[in-house]
Amino acid sequence: VIKDLYKQSGKALLDVNNEYFIEYRKNLALERYTSTDHNITCSKLFAICDYFEISLSEFFSRVEDKNKMLKFKKDRKGVLVKKAYKES
Repeated sequence: VIKDLYKQSGKALLDVNNEYFIEYRKNLALERYTSTDHNITCSKLFAICDYFEISLSEFFSRVEDKNKMLKFKKDRKGVLVKKAYKES
């Protein structure tokens, strides 16, 4: 979803990072979060959503739309968590 957001903005990844750094003196480090290998903090996710002018709920809605398995269903409770622990 993060990759989709910066692509929709029409800006290069580096340009987004540079713009944010100039304004806030902090690095968004989007390149770290465009793969599936990195966890993201809540504060970093909030900053990214704020930059792209979407709410956290909109972000998670897009995540669920992109991967239906991430939408909670009672019959799958714990399945993704167990899978994540096995892979790490």
